[in-house]
Amino acid sequence: MANQKQDGQPTSKRTRLAPEVRRKQILDAALVEFSNLGFSAASMSRIAERAGMSKANVYVHFKNKDDMFETLLQSLLAHSDNNWAELQSASRPVDFVDRLVDSTYAALTPEALAIMRLLIAEAHRVPAVMEKWRVANQVAQRERQAGINRLVDAGALKGGPLANHIEFAMAPLVYVAVARMIMGEAAEPDVDAMKATHRKVLHLLLDP
Repeated sequence: MANQKQDGQPTSKRTRLAPEVRRKQILDAALVEFSNLGFSAASMSRIAERAGMSKANVYVHFKNKDDMFETLLQSLLAHSDNNWAELQSASRPVDFVDRLVDSTYAALTPEALAIMRLLIAEAHRVPAVMEKWRVANQVAQRERQAGINRLVDAGALKGGPLANHIEFAMAPLVYVAVARMIMGEAAEPDVDAMKATHRKVLHLLLDP
């Protein structure tokens, strides 16, 4: 028999969401609050309200705002790691360069840009979180470079200054990220031109 309110009307059945869905809702709400109010002014209560759940439920998933901030940063790193893991399977230079350009530009989503903007504005408020993220990022960079070295040794990429410091190859993405943050959709023609040029340059410098 359906549950009923005191006035005799049936109550709607509460939907139980998976923990990962709840966490995503909380992180989305936290990113909005951090972006709108700043890290210090954002409160667990406001985040819980925006996520549509109780503050106690939020604490089930995250210890505090630092925990949320760190998880948002890790999501950027995890997405990048997944892209690079797929790139390591490239057997031809054309596959590697084209996949690299397409995947990295596609990764600059509005959510990713919001996290980057938050990182620039609020990093100084969470030095312990930033230090953990810096160390994790260094490890990821070393792993990416090791993968590039293997491709060079196998003859799939050309050795040289760019292959020896593959992070430098991604420098144009900083320009694209800033352009999108400042100009939004108006930046897209410029971004498309930058992407096409970036692709050509990488082919010139990395194709064996």
